[in-house]
Amino acid sequence: MSNEDSLLNNNLKGINNNINHLNHNLNSFSSQLGNLNSEMGNINDKQEALDGRMNAMSGIIDDFIKADKEKSDLQFAENMQENLKQDLKNKFGYYEEIRRTVLGILQAVDSGIVRHEIMQNAAESLMIKTPDYWLAPAMVAIVAWVRDDREDTERALNEALRRDDYKTTLFFMLLMRRLGRDEACHQWVQRYLEHQDPYHLDREFVMVLEAAATGSFPQNSRELIISTVDGWLNLLTQTDQYINDQKNEWLKFFQNKGRLDNKSYPFLEKYCTNWADFKSSMKKAKLHQFLISYIKNILNTPVDYSKTSKNQLDEILSLLITNFDDEEFELQKKIKLNQQQIDQKRDKRSSKQDYSAQEKAFEEKTNFLQMLTNVAFIPELAGGTHATQPLTVAISSPWIVEAHESYTTDYRTNAVSKANLAIENYNISSDGTDEAEQLKIHGEHWDKVSKEAIKKASSGNGCIVAITIPVYAFGLFCYMTDPNAKILSYIIFSLCTGFLALMFWAGSSKKTDERKRVNELRIKSDEALRGCLTELESFKAEYNVEDAKAEEVRTMLQSIRAEEFLANSRDTKNPS
Repeated sequence: MSNEDSLLNNNLKGINNNINHLNHNLNSFSSQLGNLNSEMGNINDKQEALDGRMNAMSGIIDDFIKADKEKSDLQFAENMQENLKQDLKNKFGYYEEIRRTVLGILQAVDSGIVRHEIMQNAAESLMIKTPDYWLAPAMVAIVAWVRDDREDTERALNEALRRDDYKTTLFFMLLMRRLGRDEACHQWVQRYLEHQDPYHLDREFVMVLEAAATGSFPQNSRELIISTVDGWLNLLTQTDQYINDQKNEWLKFFQNKGRLDNKSYPFLEKYCTNWADFKSSMKKAKLHQFLISYIKNILNTPVDYSKTSKNQLDEILSLLITNFDDEEFELQKKIKLNQQQIDQKRDKRSSKQDYSAQEKAFEEKTNFLQMLTNVAFIPELAGGTHATQPLTVAISSPWIVEAHESYTTDYRTNAVSKANLAIENYNISSDGTDEAEQLKIHGEHWDKVSKEAIKKASSGNGCIVAITIPVYAFGLFCYMTDPNAKILSYIIFSLCTGFLALMFWAGSSKKTDERKRVNELRIKSDEALRGCLTELESFKAEYNVEDAKAEEVRTMLQSIRAEEFLANSRDTKNPS
């Protein structure tokens, strides 16, 4: 072997060693690149986990801030309640003493075991302690009447009428009935009704309506009250103004009463972009079940007829003398409204009362239709009891029905029928009846996504070939034209071959990874779509059940007759 050949062989061995070393370095680089990609994946996973923990922590902090605010608001309301009560006691505490004395004198008159002198001293003491309070001379008149002192009776009665004609008239109207003086009671009823303006009724009329509804008045007085009420209804319903006002009040009541249960639709909550509209529709449809229970509770709550007329009138008299004095009215109003707020804050599950409805219940003057609505909503705030509610709902039923039909028509007209779903990169709109078609379109979508992803992963191979071919051609040119450049040509050929092999291996691996990634997304997307369509079908079935209850509400309201709640006389059911 010549020295030249030996030198060439040694050079070739060196080149091969260099090529092997280069391949080893390329393999090492590829391995390190894979490790780097793996580390990047781990970093992304950790970042996502950290984001999840941060979101969870943010939710916890938000919940804590909300709970702390609710606790502070409740504590503030409770402190205010104590301050209001103390203020009421400081300013009008002596009224409470008068009221207890009044009820005590009435019971003493019933029993006949208390000497006239004791009752007279108590009544006259009230006159001295409360020089402007109408109830004090009213008590003096009663005591004088019991001892048959006509002169003192008339003088005291005139003084009571001078101080407050309206309340004195109401008081003696109730008292005469309580004492069984039906003719005198009827005269006071006539005087009382002369005070009334159906456009500006005093709150106390609720008690009179209750007494009439529960049979506490004698027959002729009850008939006079009911005929007067009928006249007011005819007067106020001649135009749409007052009816429309009450329809609006009931509409507000409806809008505040629908509530959702705890039934969950997790897929729709996550992927339905107009889920808030669906929830709103369901909440509105849920009102009907609330109204069914609400109205049944009003109509079916039994009235305790074991109480005598005297017991009932004691309760009404107690309401009169404890709840409706002008001087303390504003404080009483604030205390009761504030207590409503406290109760709502303590019971977060309770549906919130419309605050405007509470305010209206405390208005000193109102028209008769508004008074009916106040009692139907919140009888205890309007000055009555639950015994009056059936009558007020019965009288109001025509415009309640109209309001309910308007409410139902409105939410049905605006109800959403299609769910807009955004699942990964897939967006559709479906009404839930086209599951097979949606799944087909979904499959075609992901077939297209998969092809595009694989195509994109392979797009770099053409560039690699385009770059490598000129280099390879240069090596071939050197090999063909310059025998001394053979070594360089071998190096170029080896490098190009190794580089192409490495790049095509990397490209194949990338396509495999991309195909796997897209397939995982496709499985999740398919699961989410099927879940959404199934829940949408379930949601609509539940909505249709709730919506159908509107007819039951309408039938129930139309079947109510006011006469049913006026014929229940306590005197005929359980004479005193």
